Amino acid sequence: MGNKIQRGLGALLAALLLASAASCQTREPVPAPTPGPTLAPEPTPKAKPLTNAEKTRQEGEAVIAGLMKKSLTYQPMRDPEDQFNLHRVKNVHMIGMVTGEYSENRTASQYGVGGTDLGLSVNKGEETFFFFGDTFKNEDQTEHWRSNVAAVSTDGDYTDGITFDRMIASSTGVAKELLRGKKTDGKEMTKIPTGALCLGGSLYLSFMSVRHWGEPGEWECNYGAVAKSTDNGETWDILEGLQWPGDSRFCQMYPVLVDEMVYIPGITGGRSGGAGLMRVAAASYESREAYEYLTGYQEDGTPIFTPGEEGLAHAVDLLQKPVGEMSFLYSEYLGEWLAAYISGPDLIMRSAKEIWGPYSPPVTIAAQQDFPGLYGAFMNPRYVSKDGKKIGFLMSLWLPVYNVALMELELEK
Repeated sequence: MGNKIQRGLGALLAALLLASAASCQTREPVPAPTPGPTLAPEPTPKAKPLTNAEKTRQEGEAVIAGLMKKSLTYQPMRDPEDQFNLHRVKNVHMIGMVTGEYSENRTASQYGVGGTDLGLSVNKGEETFFFFGDTFKNEDQTEHWRSNVAAVSTDGDYTDGITFDRMIASSTGVAKELLRGKKTDGKEMTKIPTGALCLGGSLYLSFMSVRHWGEPGEWECNYGAVAKSTDNGETWDILEGLQWPGDSRFCQMYPVLVDEMVYIPGITGGRSGGAGLMRVAAASYESREAYEYLTGYQEDGTPIFTPGEEGLAHAVDLLQKPVGEMSFLYSEYLGEWLAAYISGPDLIMRSAKEIWGPYSPPVTIAAQQDFPGLYGAFMNPRYVSKDGKKIGFLMSLWLPVYNVALMELELEK
């Protein structure tokens, strides 16, 4: 028994010695990895500087985003004798842009119209023709200057924006100049649309020939005139016999068809004068000798119209100065005519029982402090809500936007 234990202990001791010897064998050290070359971090690429056009676009987008948030109500009319149905406008807001690349029409990439203004319009059947003023490829008013361009739309619902079917364009698809401006200071800088009319299937475009741009809101006119198109605006002929002197009240004309008569409010160059009124039978629209001019009122308010050069020389104010970029619309809701225009810094509206007046005191429809750079307030009877309370109108904005916005106002009796 004792021998078995000794032999067992001996075997165990031998195993431990072998294990100890194995654990004490030397091993070659593992060499450390050789460090590679140190790589310099790649430089952060510098941002490509923005072009002036890109800067203008970014600034414009920021401006529009801010304006879209506004809904404004302005002070009521001062009408102590309660003569007029118009009381004030409320809920004035921007629906969106109709021109420029950030409009739904994407006019920069689609038609080469990155910046433009105005947007007066006339209806011909189901189509509405919009006429714009000085137009450029870029919104910062650079490249491919055209004095005037036009768009066409069959979109009768303005409440979600106005979509163009097309712009009147050249063979390349770029919106073309309808009436060529000479672009020569002191002779003729440009030809600017001021009003439009559709008679007998023909389109008539009133325009002014601008000789020189002066201080803001001031410019010199060569004449006011009318051009005619019989092919849906593709080509235009200036009616040489249908022109008025640039220093008369009818350099900037806005024709309105009332039954079988055309009434034409007009102003001189710039935005500082008063507005006159002339009229002509629709059938004689192209005959200047048939025109007669508002020269006064009888005691009962009946207007006095005097024909010919005598009438032109003695024309009186329809609207007192200052008046710029006018439009007129009859409101079924109010039972009154509405005149909208820029007066001083703001866009205002006045109403009257008859288109020849007398017109009410003004109400503000958009203030310069709320919409910086505003001008123009062009209405169209197609863009009125079914109950007549709300009216859509096109308003121009100056830099950095230089494009046309679609606005809406609500009338309050």
